[in-house]
Amino acid sequence: MSATKPAINWQDIDTVLLDIDGTLLDLHYDNFVWDQVVPEAFAQLKQLPYAEAKEQLFAQMHQVLGSIEFYSFDFWQQQTGLDITDLHRQHSRLIGFRADAEAFLDWLGASELRAIIATNADHNSLQIKESVMGLSKRVDQIYSSQDFSCPKEHQDFWQQLQKQCGFDPQRTLFLDDTERVLNAAAEFGIREVWHVRTPDSQRGPRAESIHPSLDQFHEIYPAV
Repeated sequence: MSATKPAINWQDIDTVLLDIDGTLLDLHYDNFVWDQVVPEAFAQLKQLPYAEAKEQLFAQMHQVLGSIEFYSFDFWQQQTGLDITDLHRQHSRLIGFRADAEAFLDWLGASELRAIIATNADHNSLQIKESVMGLSKRVDQIYSSQDFSCPKEHQDFWQQLQKQCGFDPQRTLFLDDTERVLNAAAEFGIREVWHVRTPDSQRGPRAESIHPSLDQFHEIYPAV
């Protein structure tokens, strides 16, 4: 990336749409709970070997990947018999900002740009993260795909979000770590669609994206 040419012409941007998990917040928390804590609790509840319990859960997850059910705590509580919200709450100490995300939010807050969180996170997940991080104080609005009954992978989400917010896609930046979500945003016509390469601090970078990518936010904004 050129050091002399800005990655984004900020004079062309009015609205910044931000994912939470893996973009603003370290995805390690969510990955740890879903990949380890939930399977362990499911294995204990069903008296199954851990490997078998995890295989069953991941097979179910694969079946609903990209759907509103995939992100729903209520859905997974029904599927597993576990208190999914409580399992997340027990490990809330792991919730934290990614890299320089907090500095980026400070910069956005001091600017005239409108900052809006657009997330697939379940409302219960949002409440836990809000209690720890106070994200609502750092942005103008927060919308979950549960508000619209469809995930960010679907065009209906973007149509309903635009109706709520009135953003101009051609003057909007969207940041997310999930390729299928970025593809949907690009299809909707959002001008700047950026991929977060390393959403989980405990794991390596994700596969290359067809969209421009960043590791830290100072790559795209004039950090002081």
